[in-house]
Amino acid sequence: MKKKKQRRRSRAGFTLIEILLVVTIISLLAGIVAVSIPKYNTKARVAKAKADIDSIGVGVQAYLLETGKYPANIDVLTAGDDPIIASIPLDPWQTPYKYAYPGTHKPYKYDLMSFGPDGIENTDDDIANWKSDNPPTGGTAK
Repeated sequence: MKKKKQRRRSRAGFTLIEILLVVTIISLLAGIVAVSIPKYNTKARVAKAKADIDSIGVGVQAYLLETGKYPANIDVLTAGDDPIIASIPLDPWQTPYKYAYPGTHKPYKYDLMSFGPDGIENTDDDIANWKSDNPPTGGTAK
């Protein structure tokens, strides 16, 4: 008696269960990432607003060194043939930065602020130069 050779078909491709398992895992990971993005987006915008305020502040200080006085408004920094700053950016929420001299929070200097994500002045989410001037809390200086 001859033995018939049985050929096993080689497995080509994936089973339906394997594909569903991979799709489920990818969906879970995508959901986790989608929930995390807005939190980091807000942090990035706040960091950009702080950096803009610092940069504009450097321009204000340069103006003070050149003229001996603070500018009446920040548009002066971009004026003339040799501007101190090429342009004053809008804050990350597309609102102009608010500049005031003399400042109400810094009476002998200037106030420079963004109204933050809510766009309303004098709320907890405002980003301002007087808030960044505060020394860090905790710990001791050496």
